[in-house]
Amino acid sequence: MDLYQNRLLTEGIRIIEKPSPSNRFNADYSTLNLTDALSKRTQLADLRYQVSPVLLHLQQLLKFSIGLICVIFLIVGASSVSQFLVNESGTQINFFWAIVLFIAPNILSLIIWSIVYFKRHVLSLPWLANLLLSMLTLVDKLQHKVTTKHIHYIDLFQYYFEHKFGAYMGRVQLSMISHLWWSCYLLGATLSLFLVLATHQVDFIWQTTILSEDTFLKLTQWLTYLPNLLAINVPTPSDVSHASIGIVNPLQVAQEIRISWSNLLIFSLIVYALLPRIILMLVFYQGIKQKKKNFQLDLSDAYYIQLKNILHPIGKASFISDADQHKANPNNHQGKETSQYNQSLVMPENAYPIAIELNQRILQQADKHVLKHYSVDLINVLDNASQQAALSALKSSAAEHVILYVDVNRVPDRGWLSFAKKCQYKSNVQLYLLLFGEQSANKAKIASRLEDWVEIAAKVNISSQYISYLNQSVTPSNIHQEVKNG
Repeated sequence: MDLYQNRLLTEGIRIIEKPSPSNRFNADYSTLNLTDALSKRTQLADLRYQVSPVLLHLQQLLKFSIGLICVIFLIVGASSVSQFLVNESGTQINFFWAIVLFIAPNILSLIIWSIVYFKRHVLSLPWLANLLLSMLTLVDKLQHKVTTKHIHYIDLFQYYFEHKFGAYMGRVQLSMISHLWWSCYLLGATLSLFLVLATHQVDFIWQTTILSEDTFLKLTQWLTYLPNLLAINVPTPSDVSHASIGIVNPLQVAQEIRISWSNLLIFSLIVYALLPRIILMLVFYQGIKQKKKNFQLDLSDAYYIQLKNILHPIGKASFISDADQHKANPNNHQGKETSQYNQSLVMPENAYPIAIELNQRILQQADKHVLKHYSVDLINVLDNASQQAALSALKSSAAEHVILYVDVNRVPDRGWLSFAKKCQYKSNVQLYLLLFGEQSANKAKIASRLEDWVEIAAKVNISSQYISYLNQSVTPSNIHQEVKNG
């Protein structure tokens, strides 16, 4: 299994285990780097969850669906020659109708593809994703019934095709498929045209009511430019003038003219239509391979932050806590799992406090803590509006330090990380992290969650000297108030 497939399998296991990874897959990960440890853990987890057979099935489903439509396009392209260009009783081919029939739609579709490709969000429209999923679901019924064997099939199905056709790989994947299908259509038309010209004797003409002969002469000159450079026998300007209904040429001359027109039609179809599609298809095929090579797990995701601390536990840091609280509770003894996170903290001057998604009870504790040191109101960031209000107030304060109050029981995620980065509105702003917990909480769980916070805090340059874990006792009145406030 290559690295891409292994990482895709890891993501599949994440889908099953969300929001928190299981710690049942014990092994010696200490001697392995994080990549190898993740790979080893993925292999162990796959033995239980059996994700790889589902991903293999989905990969085969995608290939089967693409291949099936390729065959359909090949047949449509082949039948279009006899359907629209010539039939069994026909002895004439309108050359310029043939050019319009095969090249004009190809050019139009290339223009549409270019517009869609360079508008990034067009390919992420819900209706397009739903259409693709509906088509693949329909084709999936032709495959073996994995849906009845794996309880997480639907979730894995949605993730796999979101990965293939979503923001990361969608534009490249859909572009490659589009060019592949057009290549099949044009290849079918080219092969059918060879067969028609090999088994039929036809004359090439042009017919029009409103266009002049000069129009066709100029178009022919453009089309014959490259063949002339390659010394291929193509029609001359006089052949264009004579290619009208009712003109009868001597037998030998007529045969040479037929060959020259045939050369130009086949050359135009291959070089001006089929070849560009094949080149674009190969370019985007290489793009898909590059996307697979560059595919990385998002280690800032809450799931991976927890998983990293299971595989490579962080050593206990000597964190700091509020000096006032430490004095108020001199006999406060805590378990060894969390006691190392409580030392004396000197609250910085010129700092701005911000709470992030605190419940009512912890918010009250945070408010009391803020009032001891600062004369500003604590904003609790719960949604986009409160986030913008907090950032606006922060910038207005011109504070050099930002203190972030969070609940230790909350799993750190990318949303928190993104907001913390926004709080660093100036390069010299230092972030502080104050974590609130309960004395009655499961100490092993708290210790694990503290390690999760250490991991993500490092991504915004919050070192251990700026992190504090504040243990709060839970009183009956606190509990009653929290229940009352929902």
